[in-house]
Amino acid sequence: MAPSIKKLQAYFYGFIALYMLTGLGAFILGNIWLQQSDEGGAPREAVISRSIEQVGTLIGGIVVLTGVVGIIGGTSPVRRKVFLVSFVWLLIAVVLAELGLGGVIWFKTLRMRSLFQSQWIELWSDSLKIAFQDMSSLKGYGQCCGYKSREHVVASGACAANIVLEGCEEKVSAFADGYLRKLYTSLFGFTVVNVFCFVSTVMLVQARNDEERYIRIGRKEGRTYMNSI
Repeated sequence: MAPSIKKLQAYFYGFIALYMLTGLGAFILGNIWLQQSDEGGAPREAVISRSIEQVGTLIGGIVVLTGVVGIIGGTSPVRRKVFLVSFVWLLIAVVLAELGLGGVIWFKTLRMRSLFQSQWIELWSDSLKIAFQDMSSLKGYGQCCGYKSREHVVASGACAANIVLEGCEEKVSAFADGYLRKLYTSLFGFTVVNVFCFVSTVMLVQARNDEERYIRIGRKEGRTYMNSI
């Protein structure tokens, strides 16, 4: 095997390892979030719908599986071109899926306030509202009651007393904005890894095509190649 292919294989293995790590991380985190969602009352439920968690988990699993296809092709690029070419197309599909999910999450940040107000009133459980009212982990935001000026308050803790406290609109928006930014930034960051993986795969495919051509020419001239194809 030509030294150029060996060098390109090293780059390919490095980038595909990063690629699979992003998928594995998304898959594990998605499963953890889905389990926590079943328990109810987590503030994250207000920000990330269960459908987004499921799609993110599915994409993570697909990334790992497509990575296996790439590794099969990369271990013997001259023999297994079909796996490398398949991986290229699968990688393009994964990039589009991650960009699509990132776009959906980013778009959600543009309509947070109106969206969360209607959800507070119509959809969120009392346990989820209480989680926001009593949340103390968000820096700069203390106790709040209801969504706007004590409207639709869940009578619990300090909110059960006849005390005038601010609504939770700003706290919910700040929490959601921080969460959503991290999510879509991570997804867009994953696509950067995917692009490098795509380039390294295309370069490996081109190198193996050249190698295959040299082997065919050599065989016509009577040279013998062991374990090449």
